[in-house]
Amino acid sequence: MAGLATDYDKFKSAGVEILAISVDGPEKSREMADKLGLPFSLLSDADHKVINAYGVYDADGKISKPAVFVVDKKGIVRWTYIGKDKSDRPLNDVLLSELGKIE
Repeated sequence: MAGLATDYDKFKSAGVEILAISVDGPEKSREMADKLGLPFSLLSDADHKVINAYGVYDADGKISKPAVFVVDKKGIVRWTYIGKDKSDRPLNDVLLSELGKIE
């Protein structure tokens, strides 16, 4: 998440809204967002509704797998990346490149 914050201005310039989702409750999510200095929202999904709907809940670890979903303005998922572990995330340049392919 912090990596996305690094290039936040580039994402905003591309017309992108970043929303991060955590399995933690609202207060813990707010604390984490503050601690990391995130310029975007870190939403709470403590009941795992969204995480389950996107198929990224890791029941063994009781966390969400690291994942990125690019959703267009019509709500259509246009690109997906699901990491193998918590440090497996796409580079911002890859995300910006994929975003550039969406009309």
